[in-house]
Amino acid sequence: MKRRGIGFALVIGAGLLAAAGGLLWWRAETDPSRIPASDWSRFRNRFVSADGRVVDTGNGGVSHSEGQGYGMLLAEACGDRRSFDRIWNWTRTNLQTRPDDKLLSWQWKPSSDGNGGSVTDPNNASDGDLLVAWALVRASKRWGIYAYQQAAAEILLDLHRLAVRQTPAGPILLPGVHGFVKDSGTTLNGSYYVFPAFREIVAAFPGTGWDRVAAFGHQLLRQTLFGDARLNPDWFLDANGFYSLETQFPPDFGYNAIRIPLHLAWENPRSELLGTYVNFWRGFPDLSKMPATVNLETNTFGPDPALPGMESIARFTLAAGAGQQLAIRDIPPVSSEEPYYSASLKLLTKLAIRDTIGGRR
Repeated sequence: MKRRGIGFALVIGAGLLAAAGGLLWWRAETDPSRIPASDWSRFRNRFVSADGRVVDTGNGGVSHSEGQGYGMLLAEACGDRRSFDRIWNWTRTNLQTRPDDKLLSWQWKPSSDGNGGSVTDPNNASDGDLLVAWALVRASKRWGIYAYQQAAAEILLDLHRLAVRQTPAGPILLPGVHGFVKDSGTTLNGSYYVFPAFREIVAAFPGTGWDRVAAFGHQLLRQTLFGDARLNPDWFLDANGFYSLETQFPPDFGYNAIRIPLHLAWENPRSELLGTYVNFWRGFPDLSKMPATVNLETNTFGPDPALPGMESIARFTLAAGAGQQLAIRDIPPVSSEEPYYSASLKLLTKLAIRDTIGGRR
C-alpha cells in the first residue's frame, strides 16, 4: 500500500507539473508582453545549429556577426540561457579571432563538403559588433554574469577606437574598420546606428562617447533623405558633410535601410524621424503590396515584394506614427517557410514592441 501511495503521488505530481508547464506555455503564447515561445523555438530549430551557429539560409548558409547578434538578443529575450551561451561560444570561437582587437570577423562560410568552415572576410561589421555587445549587456543584467559585461566592454572599446571617426560635424560610425574611407568620401550606412543599443550601452558604460555617436546618427538621418519619397538609403557617401548616393552600392532604400525605422521606433515610438516612413507606407493600404526596394534616383519600385518581416516593421512604424500601441500578437507568427532575414526582422519587431509597451530597459 505504501508503494502504491508513492506511485500515485508521483503520477499526480507529474500531472500537476505537466499542467503547470502547459499553463506557462499558454501564458507565453498569449501574454502581450512576451515573445511567443513557438516563434523562438521555430527560429532556433530552423536557423541555429547545434553548435550555436546562426545560419543565413538566404545567402548560401553563411553566418555573420549580425546574425549571431540577433540570435543572442532573441535568446536573452526569451530567457533561453542555454541557447544564448551556445551562440556566444560559437561567435567568440569562430568570429572573435582578429589578432589585434576584440571585434568580430563579419563573415564565415561552411566548407563545400559540409565539414567545418572558416572566416572568409576578417573585416568587422560595426552593426554586428554592436548587436553582440548589446546582447551581452542584456544577458549580464538578466543572469548576473560579470563575464558577459566584460566581454561587451572589450568589444565596445575596440569598436569606438577603430570604427568611430571624428569629423568637423560630429563622430561617424564606419560600417567596418577597413574599406569605407576613400579620397571621394566615406561610405556610411544609417541602419548600422542601432539606437536602442546605444541607449543601453550608454547606461552600462557612461562616459564612453556612444551618446555622441547616437546623437550625430540622428542628425545624419535627417540630412540623408533622398528621392520623391524622402527615404534614407541603404548606403550613402559623406564627402566632408555633403551627402549623396554616389557609392558602389545601388541607390536604394531596401534590405539594409528597412531597419532604420525599426531602430528609431524601438528607441522612441514618438520620434519625429519616423514621419517620412509613415507618409510612405500610408500609401499602401495593403502592406503586402509594398516593395522590398525603392530606387531613390529613379523613384521606381524594385520588382520584389517586401518580406513579411519588412511588413512587420512597416506595421510597427505606422502604429507609432498614429500614436497607437501595437501588441505582439498583431504581428503574424514566424512561418515554417520564412527565410532567415524575414524571420529575424519579424522577431526583432516583436522584441521592440515588447520593450516599448512594457517600458522595459
